[in-house]
Amino acid sequence: MQRLYPLPPGPVDAEQAAGPRRSPHADRPWLMLNMVASIDGAAAVDGLSRGLSSEADKALFVALRAQADIVLVGARTANAERYGPARRSGARIAVVSGSLSVDPDLPLFRSPSDPATAPLPLVVTTANADPDAAARLADRADVVPAGTESVDLHAALRHLASLGARVVLCEGGPALNASLLAADLVDEVNLTHAPLAVGDEAPRIATAPVGGSTPPGPREYALEHVITQDGVLFVRWIRFRR
Repeated sequence: MQRLYPLPPGPVDAEQAAGPRRSPHADRPWLMLNMVASIDGAAAVDGLSRGLSSEADKALFVALRAQADIVLVGARTANAERYGPARRSGARIAVVSGSLSVDPDLPLFRSPSDPATAPLPLVVTTANADPDAAARLADRADVVPAGTESVDLHAALRHLASLGARVVLCEGGPALNASLLAADLVDEVNLTHAPLAVGDEAPRIATAPVGGSTPPGPREYALEHVITQDGVLFVRWIRFRR
Protein backbone atom coordinates (compact mmCIF):
# COMPACT_ATOMS: atom_id res chain seq x y z
CA MET A 1 0.00 0.00 0.00
CA GLN A 2 1.13 3.55 -0.72
CA ARG A 3 0.06 6.57 1.29
CA LEU A 4 -0.79 9.52 -0.99
CA TYR A 5 -1.99 11.88 1.73
CA PRO A 6 -0.91 13.31 4.11
CA LEU A 7 2.45 14.14 2.63
CA PRO A 8 5.10 12.91 2.30
CA PRO A 9 3.90 9.83 0.39
CA GLY A 10 5.33 6.46 1.29
CA PRO A 11 4.65 2.75 1.79
CA VAL A 12 2.36 1.56 4.58
CA ASP A 13 0.98 -1.82 5.61
CA ALA A 14 -2.65 -2.62 6.42
CA GLU A 15 -2.16 -2.08 10.15
CA GLN A 16 -0.67 1.36 9.56
CA ALA A 17 -3.47 2.13 7.11
CA ALA A 18 -6.03 1.26 9.79
CA GLY A 19 -4.54 4.00 11.98
CA PRO A 20 -3.95 4.30 15.74
CA ARG A 21 -6.27 3.00 18.42
CA ARG A 22 -9.31 5.24 18.77
CA SER A 23 -10.56 6.74 22.04
CA PRO A 24 -14.21 6.62 23.12
CA HIS A 25 -16.44 9.58 23.91
CA ALA A 26 -17.50 10.23 27.49
CA ASP A 27 -20.91 8.60 27.00
CA ARG A 28 -20.48 6.25 24.02
CA PRO A 29 -17.90 4.38 21.97
CA TRP A 30 -16.04 5.85 19.01
CA LEU A 31 -17.96 4.77 15.90
CA MET A 32 -16.16 3.88 12.67
CA LEU A 33 -17.99 3.22 9.41
CA ASN A 34 -16.29 0.96 6.86
CA MET A 35 -17.78 0.49 3.39
CA VAL A 36 -16.77 -0.24 -0.20
CA ALA A 37 -18.28 1.43 -3.28
CA SER A 38 -17.74 1.47 -7.03
CA ILE A 39 -16.64 4.63 -8.82
CA ASP A 40 -20.27 5.21 -9.85
CA GLY A 41 -21.50 4.89 -6.27
CA ALA A 42 -22.78 1.30 -6.06
CA ALA A 43 -22.37 -0.35 -2.66
CA ALA A 44 -23.00 -3.89 -3.94
CA VAL A 45 -22.92 -6.14 -6.98
CA ASP A 46 -25.86 -8.56 -7.22
CA GLY A 47 -26.81 -7.58 -3.70
CA LEU A 48 -23.42 -8.37 -2.12
CA SER A 49 -20.41 -6.19 -1.30
CA ARG A 50 -17.91 -8.95 -2.06
CA GLY A 51 -18.19 -8.21 -5.79
CA LEU A 52 -16.49 -4.86 -5.08
CA SER A 53 -13.84 -6.14 -2.70
CA SER A 54 -10.17 -6.93 -3.35
CA GLU A 55 -7.28 -8.51 -1.47
CA ALA A 56 -6.12 -5.07 -0.34
CA ASP A 57 -9.63 -4.16 0.80
CA LYS A 58 -9.90 -7.43 2.73
CA ALA A 59 -6.56 -6.73 4.47
CA LEU A 60 -7.75 -3.29 5.59
CA PHE A 61 -11.12 -4.79 6.61
CA VAL A 62 -9.29 -7.21 8.94
CA ALA A 63 -7.06 -4.45 10.33
CA LEU A 64 -10.03 -2.21 11.14
CA ARG A 65 -11.91 -5.10 12.74
CA ALA A 66 -8.88 -5.74 14.95
CA GLN A 67 -9.50 -2.36 16.58
CA ALA A 68 -13.22 -2.90 17.19
CA ASP A 69 -14.68 -4.26 20.39
CA ILE A 70 -18.05 -4.65 18.65
CA VAL A 71 -18.94 -4.92 14.96
CA LEU A 72 -22.35 -3.38 14.25
CA VAL A 73 -24.37 -4.54 11.24
CA GLY A 74 -27.94 -4.30 10.00
CA ALA A 75 -30.08 -7.43 9.77
CA ARG A 76 -30.44 -7.33 5.98
CA THR A 77 -26.66 -7.17 5.51
CA ALA A 78 -26.05 -9.88 8.11
CA ASN A 79 -28.55 -12.15 6.34
CA ALA A 80 -27.27 -11.48 2.81
CA GLU A 81 -23.58 -11.79 3.69
CA ARG A 82 -24.18 -14.79 6.00
CA TYR A 83 -22.36 -13.27 8.95
CA GLY A 84 -20.35 -15.50 11.23
CA PRO A 85 -18.90 -14.86 14.70
CA ALA A 86 -16.14 -12.35 15.37
CA ARG A 87 -12.73 -13.96 14.97
CA ARG A 88 -10.88 -11.85 17.53
CA SER A 89 -11.10 -13.11 21.09
CA GLY A 90 -13.54 -11.09 23.17
CA ALA A 91 -14.99 -9.14 20.22
CA ARG A 92 -18.70 -9.37 19.46
CA ILE A 93 -21.08 -8.91 16.55
CA ALA A 94 -24.18 -6.78 17.16
CA VAL A 95 -27.05 -7.03 14.66
CA VAL A 96 -29.53 -4.14 14.53
CA SER A 97 -33.06 -5.30 13.74
CA GLY A 98 -36.10 -3.41 14.94
CA SER A 99 -38.37 -6.07 13.44
CA LEU A 100 -36.15 -8.99 14.50
CA SER A 101 -35.92 -10.07 10.87
CA VAL A 102 -32.44 -11.48 11.40
CA ASP A 103 -32.09 -15.14 10.38
CA PRO A 104 -31.66 -17.21 13.59
CA ASP A 105 -29.80 -19.88 11.57
CA LEU A 106 -26.92 -17.62 10.57
CA PRO A 107 -23.44 -19.00 11.32
CA LEU A 108 -23.20 -16.05 13.72
CA PHE A 109 -25.61 -17.78 16.11
CA ARG A 110 -23.92 -21.17 16.28
CA SER A 111 -22.75 -22.12 19.76
CA PRO A 112 -19.12 -21.04 20.33
CA SER A 113 -16.55 -23.71 21.16
CA ASP A 114 -15.34 -21.60 24.09
CA PRO A 115 -18.05 -19.29 25.55
CA ALA A 116 -15.44 -17.70 27.85
CA THR A 117 -13.56 -16.16 24.92
CA ALA A 118 -16.46 -15.99 22.46
CA PRO A 119 -19.42 -14.25 24.15
CA LEU A 120 -22.84 -14.46 22.56
CA PRO A 121 -23.58 -12.04 19.74
CA LEU A 122 -25.97 -9.16 20.38
CA VAL A 123 -29.24 -8.36 18.65
CA VAL A 124 -30.31 -4.74 19.14
CA THR A 125 -34.06 -4.33 18.72
CA THR A 126 -37.03 -2.49 20.25
CA ALA A 127 -39.10 -2.98 23.37
CA ASN A 128 -42.11 -3.69 21.14
CA ALA A 129 -40.37 -6.36 19.05
CA ASP A 130 -42.17 -9.63 18.33
CA PRO A 131 -41.81 -11.70 21.54
CA ASP A 132 -41.89 -14.98 19.59
CA ALA A 133 -39.00 -13.85 17.38
CA ALA A 134 -37.11 -12.72 20.49
CA ALA A 135 -37.69 -16.12 22.10
CA ARG A 136 -36.22 -17.88 19.06
CA LEU A 137 -33.01 -15.91 19.54
CA ALA A 138 -32.90 -16.00 23.34
CA ASP A 139 -30.48 -18.93 23.66
CA ARG A 140 -28.34 -17.83 20.68
CA ALA A 141 -27.86 -14.12 21.37
CA ASP A 142 -28.20 -11.39 23.95
CA VAL A 143 -31.32 -9.52 22.82
CA VAL A 144 -31.04 -5.82 23.73
CA PRO A 145 -34.10 -3.53 23.59
CA ALA A 146 -33.22 0.06 22.68
CA GLY A 147 -36.18 2.27 21.91
CA THR A 148 -39.87 1.46 21.62
CA GLU A 149 -41.22 1.77 18.07
CA SER A 150 -37.83 2.10 16.38
CA VAL A 151 -34.28 1.38 17.48
CA ASP A 152 -32.79 4.23 19.51
CA LEU A 153 -29.20 4.23 18.26
CA HIS A 154 -28.01 6.64 20.98
CA ALA A 155 -29.35 4.27 23.64
CA ALA A 156 -27.88 1.29 21.81
CA LEU A 157 -24.40 2.80 21.78
CA ARG A 158 -24.66 3.76 25.44
CA HIS A 159 -25.53 0.13 26.19
CA LEU A 160 -22.53 -1.07 24.20
CA ALA A 161 -20.36 1.31 26.22
CA SER A 162 -21.75 -0.22 29.43
CA LEU A 163 -20.49 -3.58 28.15
CA GLY A 164 -16.98 -2.16 27.88
CA ALA A 165 -16.95 -1.28 24.19
CA ARG A 166 -14.58 1.58 23.41
CA VAL A 167 -14.64 1.28 19.61
CA VAL A 168 -17.55 0.13 17.44
CA LEU A 169 -17.17 -0.64 13.74
CA CYS A 170 -20.28 -0.40 11.57
CA GLU A 171 -20.28 -2.45 8.37
CA GLY A 172 -23.67 -1.37 6.99
CA GLY A 173 -26.01 -1.75 5.38
CA PRO A 174 -27.19 1.44 3.76
CA ALA A 175 -30.28 1.96 5.97
CA LEU A 176 -28.30 1.55 9.21
CA ASN A 177 -25.56 3.83 7.86
CA ALA A 178 -28.13 6.49 6.97
CA SER A 179 -29.71 6.30 10.43
CA LEU A 180 -26.33 6.60 12.18
CA LEU A 181 -25.34 9.55 9.99
CA ALA A 182 -28.69 11.27 10.59
CA ALA A 183 -28.18 10.81 14.34
CA ASP A 184 -24.66 12.30 13.99
CA LEU A 185 -23.09 9.25 15.60
CA VAL A 186 -20.50 8.43 12.90
CA ASP A 187 -17.07 9.66 13.99
CA GLU A 188 -15.18 8.44 10.93
CA VAL A 189 -15.91 7.03 7.50
CA ASN A 190 -13.52 4.55 5.87
CA LEU A 191 -14.46 4.24 2.23
CA THR A 192 -12.82 1.90 -0.29
CA HIS A 193 -13.25 3.10 -3.88
CA ALA A 194 -13.20 0.01 -6.11
CA PRO A 195 -12.01 0.68 -9.70
CA LEU A 196 -15.28 -0.60 -11.15
CA ALA A 197 -18.35 0.95 -12.74
CA VAL A 198 -21.39 -1.14 -11.90
CA GLY A 199 -24.04 0.73 -13.87
CA ASP A 200 -26.86 -0.80 -11.87
CA GLU A 201 -29.58 0.33 -9.48
CA ALA A 202 -27.50 -0.87 -6.55
CA PRO A 203 -27.86 0.97 -3.22
CA ARG A 204 -25.47 3.68 -2.14
CA ILE A 205 -23.50 3.29 1.10
CA ALA A 206 -26.20 5.25 2.94
CA THR A 207 -29.84 5.12 1.89
CA ALA A 208 -32.75 6.06 4.12
CA PRO A 209 -35.40 3.33 4.31
CA VAL A 210 -38.66 3.85 2.41
CA GLY A 211 -41.01 5.83 4.58
CA GLY A 212 -38.18 6.83 6.92
CA SER A 213 -37.84 10.30 8.37
CA THR A 214 -36.04 12.99 6.39
CA PRO A 215 -32.40 13.22 7.51
CA PRO A 216 -31.01 16.54 8.79
CA GLY A 217 -28.60 18.71 6.82
CA PRO A 218 -25.13 17.62 5.64
CA ARG A 219 -22.46 16.65 8.16
CA GLU A 220 -18.95 18.05 7.77
CA TYR A 221 -15.96 15.67 7.68
CA ALA A 222 -12.23 16.34 7.35
CA LEU A 223 -9.95 14.31 5.10
CA GLU A 224 -7.63 12.14 7.22
CA HIS A 225 -5.72 10.09 4.66
CA VAL A 226 -5.68 8.60 1.17
CA ILE A 227 -4.01 5.27 0.43
CA THR A 228 -3.83 3.25 -2.77
CA GLN A 229 -2.97 -0.26 -3.89
CA ASP A 230 -3.59 -1.94 -7.25
CA GLY A 231 -5.84 0.88 -8.41
CA VAL A 232 -7.99 0.81 -5.27
CA LEU A 233 -8.33 3.98 -3.19
CA PHE A 234 -8.79 3.92 0.58
CA VAL A 235 -10.04 7.21 2.00
CA ARG A 236 -10.67 8.08 5.65
CA TRP A 237 -12.81 11.01 6.76
CA ILE A 238 -13.09 12.21 10.37
CA ARG A 239 -16.19 14.02 11.64
CA PHE A 240 -15.38 17.70 12.06
CA ARG A 241 -17.00 18.89 15.28
CA ARG A 242 -16.62 22.57 16.16
